[in-house]
Amino acid sequence: MGEQSDHESHDTEFQDETSASSSGGHTAVDGLSVASDEFRLVPSEIRFESGVPTAWSFQVVTHEGDTVTEFEDSHGELLHLIVVRRDLAHFQHLHPDIDSDGTCRVEDFTLPEPGVYRAFVDIAIAGRSMTLGFDLFVPGSTTFESDPEIARQTTAEEYTVELRTDDIGANEETQVSFEIRRDGDSVSDLRDYLGARGHLVALREGDLAYLHIHPKNTTPQPGRVEFGTTFPTPGRYRLYLQIKPDGNLITTQFDVRIED
Repeated sequence: MGEQSDHESHDTEFQDETSASSSGGHTAVDGLSVASDEFRLVPSEIRFESGVPTAWSFQVVTHEGDTVTEFEDSHGELLHLIVVRRDLAHFQHLHPDIDSDGTCRVEDFTLPEPGVYRAFVDIAIAGRSMTLGFDLFVPGSTTFESDPEIARQTTAEEYTVELRTDDIGANEETQVSFEIRRDGDSVSDLRDYLGARGHLVALREGDLAYLHIHPKNTTPQPGRVEFGTTFPTPGRYRLYLQIKPDGNLITTQFDVRIED
């Protein structure tokens, strides 16, 4: 799964954020549209009951209405489905089954609480990587999360994970480094997840612009994983980090503020 989509340039006086390059414009972001190039998402359902498992499906179709049946392998999977509520709660990372007719299926798909969720479908088709997004709705009253304090350290199960990068700026290449410890010691056994030492999704608060980031191909220090990326604009972002210390898959999250 490529981190960013390729977009054709348009003969106009400006480029929007999803098509501008990092030279002379903002870094490209994904997931803001249900369609990209000639492809679009067609979900079987967008309204769900809170906490009720559902057999759910969707298709990717061309502008001519043909269903895409062949997807390219990307980091060990043909398709990545990321789902998060719009207040940035209830993160899920799923890998749907794909039928021969191109129908992408998730059994027991569950949205745990009322609210509006954003679903991101990360795919590669004919050498082109893209992320398509659409909203899912769960009726009912709920309490939305307030913004947590900006923190550089969190825990998951018996592990402590610390964000080790300072002074992250917008629209510039940044190395985002994390250290994983257990009982105060760096974890020496950090196993691969999806073919790499970790998996990182960043979502921008406000519009949920999507950055899917994979580790740098370097040999890090024990207990460390490092990602290279560019945050497109100043603002607040939530980082969802998935790693496998000692073979145990854990998901942690960090809220960061990106400066000018």
